Amino acid sequence: MIEDLIKIGIGSAFLAKEKLQEFIEEAKKRGELTQQEAEKLLQELKKESERKLQEIKKMIEEEVKRQLNELGVATKEDIQKLYQKIEELEKLLKNEKNTKPKS
Repeated sequence: MIEDLIKIGIGSAFLAKEKLQEFIEEAKKRGELTQQEAEKLLQELKKESERKLQEIKKMIEEEVKRQLNELGVATKEDIQKLYQKIEELEKLLKNEKNTKPKS
């Protein structure tokens, strides 16, 4: 499912970009757009494409997190928290060992 989302999103973005660039070039040839207007449109297209790509990435990240959560897979954060707990326990054990009176 995630792979399909990526393919659809990226494929659509590239197809739309190519079609719009073709349209802009044709409009320039017909004199309907100046070079400056065409460049402005292309810049706007680039910004919109980048925004859409970020949206797609965010959707993918959210879906991956949801799937991992459903599977019960530990995240980096989960593992880091465990490491911190282990370090805290080791310190407590070390302190307890050092504070016990020697027989």
